[in-house]
Amino acid sequence: MLRKSMKNIYMLLLLSLVVIQGVGQEKLSLKESRKLALEYNKKIKIADLMISENQSNVKFTFTHFLPNLSAAGSYNYFHNIDDINLSGGFLKTASSLAEAQQGNFIGDSDIYFPGFNLEMGNINYQSANVQLAQPIYMGGKVRSSYHMSKLGSELSIYNKKLQSSEVLLETDQAYWNLVSIKEKESLAQKYVDMLTTLVLDLNNAYNLEITTKNELLKAQVQLNQARLDLFKTKNVHTLSKMALCQVIGKDLKSEVVATDTSINVVENKIQADYLQKALLNRPELLMQAKQVEISKEQVKYERANYLPQMGVGASYTYTNKINSILPSSKILTVQANVTIPIFHWQERKHKLATARFRSKQKELELDRAEDIISLEVQQSYFNLQEALQQIELAKISMDQANENLELTKNSFYEELANTRELLDAQAFWQKAHSELIDSKINYKLNEIRFLKSIGKLDI
Repeated sequence: MLRKSMKNIYMLLLLSLVVIQGVGQEKLSLKESRKLALEYNKKIKIADLMISENQSNVKFTFTHFLPNLSAAGSYNYFHNIDDINLSGGFLKTASSLAEAQQGNFIGDSDIYFPGFNLEMGNINYQSANVQLAQPIYMGGKVRSSYHMSKLGSELSIYNKKLQSSEVLLETDQAYWNLVSIKEKESLAQKYVDMLTTLVLDLNNAYNLEITTKNELLKAQVQLNQARLDLFKTKNVHTLSKMALCQVIGKDLKSEVVATDTSINVVENKIQADYLQKALLNRPELLMQAKQVEISKEQVKYERANYLPQMGVGASYTYTNKINSILPSSKILTVQANVTIPIFHWQERKHKLATARFRSKQKELELDRAEDIISLEVQQSYFNLQEALQQIELAKISMDQANENLELTKNSFYEELANTRELLDAQAFWQKAHSELIDSKINYKLNEIRFLKSIGKLDI
């Protein structure tokens, strides 16, 4: 009865421990981790801002096609200006205009100038102007500028796709690394349990004087090493959780648990035109292709600076009356402007040549990028196939290790094998299982890299 009560208490404590350990843990699937990473990552936020910036720039450049209406006004106040007084008298006379211009006068004429007295005082001067301007033909500059802004907007969208694929790759690597370490921790624990059982059996045999102290020590040394390896694996497991938290934007001390623990390897059928698809889907190539188009539009933009330009406009100006000096005025003006470049010391030729050379550089950079990416895609494909082959070989090794361990264990307990042979069989079993885990994770990572290489890694 007492034993049954103690057992119930033990089970209750164990259950409480499990519940306490589960509190504060956050379970995350790969899809959820990807979503959190994309929401948190600063590069994605910058890419979103770049898209918004370029969309605003498209709207800005479109306004250059539309009429431009502007208004201006001014107010001037002059305080206590001195009066203007000019006395009267008979005008001077000269023998000729040239003499008069030189100030050589011969006498007074019979023409009398009465003079005047102009009172100034305070003067308030106001004016207002409204102007409407409409470009008619700017040599294609406005159209080229608008096309470049649209290309820049498309380029920013491809940039976000590139940044997203890099974030997803980083997230997947951190996630599957956590899954791998968790599997290896479970494997290390099984290995410790296996050696613990062997040490207990050898200790019992030693106490019964069936085996030697040397055989027991061999197993104890192996057990101590296994326990140290388990301790190291647990530390690596903690670091792996912290690495995933860093990628998805959570506190590094958060207790995250990967729910996609089953490492299912499914050989996807890869279509024969995967290389051609990569050249069509890779955001890096799409961005460089847009840069080539922008450079060609830049050539047109530079050419427009040396073509005739024409615009029309109208303006209306009003000025108020200034005392008795000037009356108020209203002026309506309609104008048409034409500018024709004539001679610029071959400036047009040199600037156009510069733009064309820059455009040619962009084309060559695109060709070079296509070659590099083609090589990268082919390498990713080979790595994926090698990873699949590695899994098949690891499975064979694991089956052989299981069979070898079972046979060696039976032989050991039938006193047909020694302790060292059993320890070697257990070590081979642990290594074979570890290599199978590594091979599956390696396949997952190579699969992700291959999808990224052909531009198909997305949420």
